Amino acid sequence: MSSAYVLLWTTLKLAVRQLLRHKVRSVLTMLGIFIGVGSVVAIVSLGEGLRGFFMDMMAATATDDLVYIMPDVPMRAGRIPRLEKPFKNRDIDMVNSSEYVTTTIGGHMLNSVTVKHGWRSENVMCSMAPHEYFPMDGWQLERGRYFNTAEERGRALVVVVGGGIHELLYDEHEELLGSQLIVGGARFTVIGELKTRTALEGGNDSNRMLFVPLETGQDRLLGSDDIFWIAAKVRSSTELTEAKEDIAVRLRASRRIRSGADDDFQITTPDDWAEFGHSFVNTMLMVFGVVAVIALIVGGIGVMNVMLVNVRERTREIGLRKALGATAAQITWQFLVESSTMTLIGGLLGLCLGYGLGFSVALLMKSLWDVFWMPSVPMVWIAAVMGTSIGLGLVAGVYPAWRAGLLDPINALRYE
Repeated sequence: MSSAYVLLWTTLKLAVRQLLRHKVRSVLTMLGIFIGVGSVVAIVSLGEGLRGFFMDMMAATATDDLVYIMPDVPMRAGRIPRLEKPFKNRDIDMVNSSEYVTTTIGGHMLNSVTVKHGWRSENVMCSMAPHEYFPMDGWQLERGRYFNTAEERGRALVVVVGGGIHELLYDEHEELLGSQLIVGGARFTVIGELKTRTALEGGNDSNRMLFVPLETGQDRLLGSDDIFWIAAKVRSSTELTEAKEDIAVRLRASRRIRSGADDDFQITTPDDWAEFGHSFVNTMLMVFGVVAVIALIVGGIGVMNVMLVNVRERTREIGLRKALGATAAQITWQFLVESSTMTLIGGLLGLCLGYGLGFSVALLMKSLWDVFWMPSVPMVWIAAVMGTSIGLGLVAGVYPAWRAGLLDPINALRYE
């Protein structure tokens, strides 16, 4: 073994021995690094786990050949936003006329409609759409059936309910299918119940929704042919960009938008939603990461302060080592290794704390909102955390180590 390795190993043993000599002080000093690294790892593990969960959910519920179109809802200071120019049936026909589109459907949503059953009455959300909407949005039946084309064209008073409606409006053993619900003053027959969704898939709001045929809802609940959203199935997922451009041109013509004026609608694809998910997670990591970095900086300042105290307390030891032949570089190296060892141990403990904290938060969300994703810490982040811990120790220990290396051996031996 070379002399360099022997020197490093000896210095590491001296560093650990010094940390164990002052256990309480060492623990309190590492606490800042411990908390800072733990915060970073916890945030990263939850964020990366959320990213993976979001992408898995997108893959399970969304298809890569769909284009979603919604009208713009302008925001004005001091006023509640409202839908100023909804779509009409002619807009659906115009989108469907595109050479890139194979199927087009549209629908509407009421944020609050009064539904009654027996003596119970609640305000819930109501979706109006054709039956093709259910598989397109990833809904699955718990029991019963969806409404069919004949019921849609005949404006039948039938309704499919979310998985939370039974608990909201019915007695425990009361039969749901075939029962009557009064929605907006009209009597509807329940023909199907959907499976419940988790919080990230819509949660209680979507589970307490009603779904009626589009034309039935327009006639009985809206009183108009307004359409809030359009979904178009594109011929090929490789033609999404061309399809978006062609649909935009056709909608501008259908909605009589002047040349040079902005679109009054938005066209999005699954790729846009995936990009939004990545941006959201990255923003969350950045915002909360700033807090963790501040904790690391504070921890680094604490390490520097303790190392300065160590230099002062060990002045005679430094003088003795120099008198026996130790160079300034060797003294400096010893204190740098000690500070780096302290931050490295704090970083390792913080890594364990952070992952454990992330997993605990995930379990808490599972118990509260039935949402769970496995925390994940990529290897690149583990390497970055360890490198940052060592680097922080080196930076925090530079000044104390430099001061130790400059001490005069004679003056150091006289120090009381």
